[in-house]
Amino acid sequence: MSNLSKSSLHTRRITITAILLSIALVLRFAATFYLPIYGANGHRINPGTIFAILPAILFGPVYGAIAAGLFDLLGFFLLSTGTFLPWMTVVVTVGGLLRGFLWRGLQGRSRLVLRICILTFAVILLAFGLANMAFLSADGLGATFYDGLDPEAIDTSNMHFISRVLVERTQGASSPNDALAGMRAAVTWGFLAAAGFALLLIGIELAFSKWLVKEGQFEKLLPLTVTILVSGLFVSTLNTFVLQPIFWPAIPIVTVWIPRAVASLLVDTVYVYFVAVLLGLFERTPGLKQLVE
Repeated sequence: MSNLSKSSLHTRRITITAILLSIALVLRFAATFYLPIYGANGHRINPGTIFAILPAILFGPVYGAIAAGLFDLLGFFLLSTGTFLPWMTVVVTVGGLLRGFLWRGLQGRSRLVLRICILTFAVILLAFGLANMAFLSADGLGATFYDGLDPEAIDTSNMHFISRVLVERTQGASSPNDALAGMRAAVTWGFLAAAGFALLLIGIELAFSKWLVKEGQFEKLLPLTVTILVSGLFVSTLNTFVLQPIFWPAIPIVTVWIPRAVASLLVDTVYVYFVAVLLGLFERTPGLKQLVE
């Protein structure tokens, strides 16, 4: 990198980002698929995303945000499939920025330390999810909790803390049983799903390491896995809030989010493998290695 001036460095990075973005757009045009969720296009699968992810990994948050935002914006106008939703483009752009910052912060971290941190995080979430499930069951907060009751007259003084919170948040809703079901899922299955996600990160890294780690070449695999899956889940979660009122207004947002989150994790897991391979190619190519941040 020392052999390149700052302006030359940025020019080359912009050029490579433009090339990667062009490849991503061509693949988006040629090979885009949708996973249906509750009768609508629930999650997009497109191999071009792999190339849209790379600028954040190679060159940092700014390049990642620009590439991600342009990929979504230009992709819509080149392959329009409905109404343009600017907030989705904003979310995707922020996701690209987050991806760059995550990668920058996780690089060089010990794989063992990362594994221990992720495992500890998973155990804590698992404990919260199971505890909440037990407390809600003990207090009788099931699917028909509000049937035959006056919501405003319910005494919560003898309930566990989490049960009191859920009842107080839902007793004034127009459909309290539905509202309770959504919040109950969030504090039980939501925590358990997050714990499963954390364990999945470790499992993916261990599985891929057997295929990819050769002579220390892919020591960055765990940080890469965390970066792509966390940023992808962030984008999928925020976009669920944008899409749910439009496509699934009658379905609780948690019920919409869960299948979208699962699809995001599965698809992004495949992306991790291909991004790792391409990153290895960049780092082994002398003319390109000096451009990588």
